[in-house]
Amino acid sequence: MVGNQKKFQLDKFFVIKVLLVLTGMLLLVRLFYIQIIRHEYYQNKALSEHIKKFEIAAPRGIIRLQNQQLGSVPVVLNEKRYIIYADPAYIKDPPSVANKLLKVIGGDKNELTKKLSTKDSRYVVLAKKFTKEQAKKISELNIVGIGKKEISVRTYPQENLASHILGFVNDDGKGQYGIEQFLDSTLAGKSGLEKAVTDIRGTPLAISNDNILKQAKAGQDIVLTVDIGMQKIVEDALKRGVERTKAINATGIIIDTHGNIKAMASFPSYNPGQFEKISDPSIFINPAVSMPWEPGSVMKPLIIGAAFSEKSATPETSFYDSGQMTIGDRTISNSTDWGSQTMSFRDIINKSLNTGAVFVLKTLGGGSINDKARNTWYDYMTKHYFFGKNTGVQQGGETSGYVPEPNKGYGLEVLYANTAFGQGVTLTPIQLISAYNALINGGTYYKPNLVAETIDGTKKTISKPEVVARNVVSPQASQDIRQMIKEALEINNRAAVREGYNIGGKSGTAQIAERGVYRTDLYNGAYVGYLGGDTPQYLILVRIDGPRTPGFASAEAYKTWDEISNNLIDNFAIKPKS
Repeated sequence: MVGNQKKFQLDKFFVIKVLLVLTGMLLLVRLFYIQIIRHEYYQNKALSEHIKKFEIAAPRGIIRLQNQQLGSVPVVLNEKRYIIYADPAYIKDPPSVANKLLKVIGGDKNELTKKLSTKDSRYVVLAKKFTKEQAKKISELNIVGIGKKEISVRTYPQENLASHILGFVNDDGKGQYGIEQFLDSTLAGKSGLEKAVTDIRGTPLAISNDNILKQAKAGQDIVLTVDIGMQKIVEDALKRGVERTKAINATGIIIDTHGNIKAMASFPSYNPGQFEKISDPSIFINPAVSMPWEPGSVMKPLIIGAAFSEKSATPETSFYDSGQMTIGDRTISNSTDWGSQTMSFRDIINKSLNTGAVFVLKTLGGGSINDKARNTWYDYMTKHYFFGKNTGVQQGGETSGYVPEPNKGYGLEVLYANTAFGQGVTLTPIQLISAYNALINGGTYYKPNLVAETIDGTKKTISKPEVVARNVVSPQASQDIRQMIKEALEINNRAAVREGYNIGGKSGTAQIAERGVYRTDLYNGAYVGYLGGDTPQYLILVRIDGPRTPGFASAEAYKTWDEISNNLIDNFAIKPKS
């Protein structure tokens, strides 16, 4: 029995040995198969796991402004910068590494230590937009786990200049506000694609032209219609105006009679190259296209233009004015008591008569604010002057304002009487100056234009102003209005008069609505007008919100307007009268 047990054990060990030998042989065969026969297959498979595709960012198009001497000058460029990053898995002593890094990148030690200690990511950004010299200092520290990555960033060498027009590009490479947002796809170009071998962290190791799967296509360069000299004139004048009056803000626009914007600015402004430092993002909004307001008496030439075109009145039309007019349950008064007397249409503009503007509205209805009067004036506001809809100017965030419908709601007589002198209707500055352009230039409404040229490699495309409508007002009405606001300027704004030039303008003061109630302590002031020789060349608009100086808010607006107008005549080729 014992012998049988020993024999069984020996047989058992023999079987185990045989199995081990067979297993070893199978492993050897498998290794031979993998390493010799299938070597190339598995090598390629292993390599493929470390080959990834990466997007190649396209160079973003640059932006230029026009210049009298140089033709154009760049105001938005691309510059190589660096991101400093960390792989926390390689950081053994975060506080010590933080101390070393602080000497170069600055910041808060506790925050930096926290980033270096994270367990949630193998890629943590420590600093952005580093220069080549700063990145070199990081490399010289020779810290394992700290790296740098080259990127392209937008730079704005003129700093705050034209910031509201330009906008900026965020950290994700997307255009925000202004022209950067509106023409983002044009400026951005098309990304390319490349493959590269990566390390265990997924960081590309080997990149060459041979690895490019698709070439990136650079974005198009853009030349704006804006003249850098005119832009500086407007920005400087607005700044002085706000500082002088302690106003909330100010906006100014220069546009030529074909709709090309030569300057557009607001104060306060910001530096697009440092957008991340701005705590209140509302400053990014361009007030010229995105902040409607009740324009006040600058509306009066527009409704008179409608009446002249409809032949419901002429420059010789007059009316008896007591200084007050009752409409429904409301009494409308003039801002200045001129006494009771017969007034002309020129007086409506020269003396800025609210009662006169309502009288003009009545002429559109044959003597009352009836359906015909309201519908005709609504038609002019929305289909001739294009209020209540976006102009299409090349700016992100444009808003349309508000025009009340003529046959909906209650108190329509009072409501429409208010619109005749610029209350109860809201416009943006770009809407107002575009309407004035049509009123002054003979009746052609141009879409306001910011882009003069687009450049795609060697291909240049010139942008021509788009005609939206003709006969907005009749040519005769346009001529009459030009003369009337010229006379108004000569009477009320003597500082703007220049020998040898035709210059005309109209002021407007309006209450500021806040939570459905008009403020009694602050007002908006505006001044809109033209200048030129035999024919108008440029229109200028100035809006000042809430000036804290005695007198009419519009008086502060035309002081700034005068400064801009005189500077244009002194420094630019404004053709005088023949």
